[in-house]
Amino acid sequence: MGKGEDRISNLPIEILHFILCLMPLKYAIRTSTLSKRWRHLWQINLISATTLQFGEDFSCNQSPKQFVTTLDRYLQLHGDRNLHKFGILFSPFDVFFPNFEKWVHTVVEKGVKELEIDLSQGILDNMDGRMSFVINNSLFNGNSLTNLILSRCNFSDPLDSANFVGLTSLSLDHVNLTDEILTNILDNCVSLEIVCLKRCYRLNMVKFVGDKLKLRKLVMVDFSVQDMEISAPHLESFVNHSSLPFGDGFYNVSNINDAYICSDGWAAGYYEPFETTLAQLSHIKVLTISSVCVATLLWEGTTSEGYPLELSNLQELQLVFDHLDDEPIFYLFTFFSVCPSPFLEKLFIKLTNNFEKDDTFLMTDEPDVVFENLSWIKITNFGGSPSELKMVKFLLKKAVMLESIFIVLIDQCDISNNSSSLKIIQGQLAVIPKASKDARIVICGPLDSDRTINPTHTTLYYQEKYRKGTTVHLNEHIFSLLDDQDFL
Repeated sequence: MGKGEDRISNLPIEILHFILCLMPLKYAIRTSTLSKRWRHLWQINLISATTLQFGEDFSCNQSPKQFVTTLDRYLQLHGDRNLHKFGILFSPFDVFFPNFEKWVHTVVEKGVKELEIDLSQGILDNMDGRMSFVINNSLFNGNSLTNLILSRCNFSDPLDSANFVGLTSLSLDHVNLTDEILTNILDNCVSLEIVCLKRCYRLNMVKFVGDKLKLRKLVMVDFSVQDMEISAPHLESFVNHSSLPFGDGFYNVSNINDAYICSDGWAAGYYEPFETTLAQLSHIKVLTISSVCVATLLWEGTTSEGYPLELSNLQELQLVFDHLDDEPIFYLFTFFSVCPSPFLEKLFIKLTNNFEKDDTFLMTDEPDVVFENLSWIKITNFGGSPSELKMVKFLLKKAVMLESIFIVLIDQCDISNNSSSLKIIQGQLAVIPKASKDARIVICGPLDSDRTINPTHTTLYYQEKYRKGTTVHLNEHIFSLLDDQDFL
């Protein structure tokens, strides 16, 4: 065998087709640059594909005009074959709306079950002056859809929800969802199990009520509605990140297992207690809560007869410090003083790195608790401030069965080069006494964070990468990976 001989390219054509069919389409297309023999082999992958996904990695390498041409040719090559999943990230310039209508109609005709339409271009606000694409009822003349994801689209009004009766999952972001449209969907889409609503600003009331509801997961992000009512006997997971007032909106939610409750309340000059809501969720096993919400617990806990409120089933807690600049130990003490959690096993503390931590410590009584079941602790964005060190000292003193505490340092601490800041933090942590003699203190950098234990709720909606997104299709001169003559 000669040196550098390409043995794979010399395989029979049937085997090469089989290899390409096992690859995602975007990687199969890249093989066209290997040699003349590979130039058109990827098309067999496209023809047999049941999933066509044109996401950011596809969009960012082409201008809008190139994108339209490419997608037209791909759908033409795919022919009249059935399609299970179709996803697209595209710029909603109105000049391309006819093309887009044709694509949606084509994939619906193919019996697509999972459809994702993202026209946001990575821009999450609605102030750029572009028109929104309206999904006419005529585009959905079949009822094969089970999963529908829409971003920066608008429904026809009135909506003919008969086309969506088979939906089990629905996600809407920047959609003209009104109270009437939502009621229409819930009345007719009786198989819905997952609903995600983000930035649907035309809603005045969120209402999920009914013994026949099959809803298992509900996500609500960036809301400012007037009222909320949730009575869902099968609901298992609840996520709320908004300035929505907490109150008497929960009924019949005894099956909720995990809850994410974070608020922008104080940042927006808006403050509401949520004593009743937390009482309705006191049975949950997993809780993510923000520092704003913990602060409300302090005020309520000093005046309400409902506190202390024991979370007797809580096994995992994540405290998120989103934008407040007070010391984290203040909120840690507040939570466990007001909400004792005797069976807590995992504790995650997500510190913010958006402000400089100082040496000031708010005087708060240390809660009289012992963590008899706490085995794992993870503190992220740790900078070594006095308040943070006091927090670690408190946890190591109280966690009598602790196995490991993971300290994930902020970006400024260079763990790879054994920097002076790292040595100082190592020295400070090494001298802290531990109630559990076998407890490990593991220090790692941000890149190593995911190799340790992670919380149930890994998406934190306040983060910059979520709010700003990314933009595509901005440069008409970005070259395409393949010239036009390479497609056919």
